Amino acid sequence: MADEMKQDPYRIDLMRTLWENTYRGTIFDYKEQYVATVRLIFSIPLDRSEVPDNAPEVNPVIIVLVEDTILSPRDVVDFEQAMTPILAKRLATNMFRPDRIMYFYPSPAEGAETRDQGDIRTN
Repeated sequence: MADEMKQDPYRIDLMRTLWENTYRGTIFDYKEQYVATVRLIFSIPLDRSEVPDNAPEVNPVIIVLVEDTILSPRDVVDFEQAMTPILAKRLATNMFRPDRIMYFYPSPAEGAETRDQGDIRTN
């Protein structure tokens, strides 16, 4: 039981994609049960020499697109609170230190059955 308390509640397996600064990941809980499939996008700011002098300064960010998950809506906040430090630790380097990790989930309406377009009437 003490060993379970020391380990992270989640782990992520990462693989590169065909896009620069984009990774695909599979997240498992501490029991090795599937939790989610995600796409990670590293938003890396341009060098200051490449932008106008009056451009605002921006910091690196990681965007997490949750493509599939078994999480219920009430579990999302706890998941993000536990997963954010895990991702920050795993993905940060000397050159890339994100100041935010933002999560995006599919709309509950996506994939829902809808009537045939021919059934929609306009007035």
